[in-house]
Amino acid sequence: MYTTLQQTCKTKTPKVFEDTMRVPVKMEYELGEQTEHRLKEMGACCVGETLDVEYYYDTDSFQLASTQTWLNQHNGQWGLILAEEQELNHTLSYNTKKETSSNECPEKVMSKSQVQRTSSDTSLTYTELSDPCSIMLHLSKCLQLPLTHNEMQSMTMKNFLNMARIQMYDSWTRTSTIKYSLPGGFSLVVERNYKIPAETATAFLMMNADVLSISSELEKMDRLCKELGLKPKASSDE
Repeated sequence: MYTTLQQTCKTKTPKVFEDTMRVPVKMEYELGEQTEHRLKEMGACCVGETLDVEYYYDTDSFQLASTQTWLNQHNGQWGLILAEEQELNHTLSYNTKKETSSNECPEKVMSKSQVQRTSSDTSLTYTELSDPCSIMLHLSKCLQLPLTHNEMQSMTMKNFLNMARIQMYDSWTRTSTIKYSLPGGFSLVVERNYKIPAETATAFLMMNADVLSISSELEKMDRLCKELGLKPKASSDE
């Protein structure tokens, strides 16, 4: 029995704790002219991509654009931009009908103070509607569609667009984020803002650094930065 107990103790000898404490390190740079080419040479893998896209809709003959009306969708949210005169007529017509009907869809007519947009080179003011019901109401009038308010209440935007023969004709990528996995446990995230065409893409170089060897870990990150041709982030004060 003593021999058996001794053998059991030997098999349950505590393991030496080999894990090291690591902390995330993130450095911000500007994307270099050769960075993307060097990523391919290095064998970096794209592990994720996120696009912020805005979509634009109209009929085949661009009936909406011809009346200074623009329908768009961004992040699942619909928007209809139209000239102020159109919105005023739409609101007046809608408010008049509300007085005689209690089953209207609960849309919130956007006030001029909420949505007023004035162009810098003209005196023309535009209004944006964001409620699907009010958008369908205005478009049905603009395109002269025989729809009642009750029909629009139970109609989705997709069904309405199909009936009105409105389709997507263009799209625009506002921002993009691409994540790369690099050898050695590094990752690189590249962010582009297409709303500012002249702006250089931002690159975030990241790793989980060993706290006990932080100096050598940062040196490795600095060497990788040079290999990728990343540039120091310009100060916003400059």
